[in-house]
Amino acid sequence: FGKMVTDYRDHKVIMKDGTEIPTRTFLWVSGIRANAMPGISDDHQGRGFRFKVDQFNRIPGLDGVFAIGDQCLQTSDAAYPNGHPQVAQVAIQQAKNLAKNLKKINEGQDDSTLTAFKYNNLGSMATIGRNKAVVEIGKFRSQGFFAWILWLVVHLRSILGVKNKMMVLLNWLWKYVSYNDSIRMITYATKPREVVERMEREQTTHLGEDLMD
Repeated sequence: FGKMVTDYRDHKVIMKDGTEIPTRTFLWVSGIRANAMPGISDDHQGRGFRFKVDQFNRIPGLDGVFAIGDQCLQTSDAAYPNGHPQVAQVAIQQAKNLAKNLKKINEGQDDSTLTAFKYNNLGSMATIGRNKAVVEIGKFRSQGFFAWILWLVVHLRSILGVKNKMMVLLNWLWKYVSYNDSIRMITYATKPREVVERMEREQTTHLGEDLMD
């Protein structure tokens, strides 16, 4: 409808203009919004309730408070004026950079010695089906089976420990051969409370009518 979804409550999808769409099932698969943290002013939060930080991942105005990864919004990087993408590599690189800066701060060094964070984009990749993936690393782009193999290798290398690598690899092989790929969804077998209450009211009404008959 060309409208932004802002909330879902009381089994209704809430649009930015106030429009409501009643629905029992709602799948929200796009966008990340952080939870507001009590005790920290809204002035320190930006888009998506992410904490606004400087080039050293400090939250300006709060002494000794830092934020990295998905929970921070750093706009000082000219290549990412709207903040860095919310992916693991950003958090990993920020953590390494911040660890070095914290050591310097602990030694009493001033800001001139600190290293400003600059994101090194290692590329993006995603599986889009069986034997299919897409990969973009710098100017290199690929898709299909080769990209899928590359995705498997990269993700397997990122897993810590030989034992964990073997377990994941065997799990992948079993799912590939058996086609047994479980759907990871949280579902509730019980009926919503208002549905149960309505059914109870209807049963009570029917019972009363039967007694009158």
